[in-house]
Amino acid sequence: MKTIFLTSYIAGTIRQLADFIQKNQINSKNILFIPTAGNVESYTGYIDEGKAALQQLGFQLELLDIASTDIQQCHQAFAAAEIICIAGGNTFYLLQELKRKNLDQLLVQRIAEGCIYIGESAGTIILAADIEYCSSMDDSSLAPELENYTALNIIDFYPLPHYIEEPFVESVQQIYAKYSDHLQLIPFNNHQAIVVNKHDYTVV
Repeated sequence: MKTIFLTSYIAGTIRQLADFIQKNQINSKNILFIPTAGNVESYTGYIDEGKAALQQLGFQLELLDIASTDIQQCHQAFAAAEIICIAGGNTFYLLQELKRKNLDQLLVQRIAEGCIYIGESAGTIILAADIEYCSSMDDSSLAPELENYTALNIIDFYPLPHYIEEPFVESVQQIYAKYSDHLQLIPFNNHQAIVVNKHDYTVV
């Protein structure tokens, strides 16, 4: 049972997230919040805004930087989590760190078991089968240990966050022009979200 909320910008989709929580009767107030993708970004204000938005909705956040936490603690935190939220940043670096700690397949397993997943930007893209398509948006050189771009393959489409939103206007248009003929790209802006239930998805 997949219960997934994908957004470009958590703080821009509070209303949709509140509706998602109500419709799915989510009673847990604890979120495992992973800011790791922002480690290699010069601007990370959206992470603080995302944390504030989740706290505004009544959630308690347990912060986990998977890059600086040992593998055993990471696995314990993932195994215990009822809700996992992965914030935005560099998609390639995020996938590298998930794979480095053997957390990629554990996340697939947890979502399949019913763990609720909230993904923001990079945290949405990693759910696709492969992340190569976002290379004009994110710098892949920031993940020198990432051997391939195979991602989690939890969803059967390719999220395209920040559609026609600064500072990504040019890069998302390049991605759409290059890949829309052969990938099922789903563009969405900073005030839209994609809700995935079982095998269906809706842009809200």
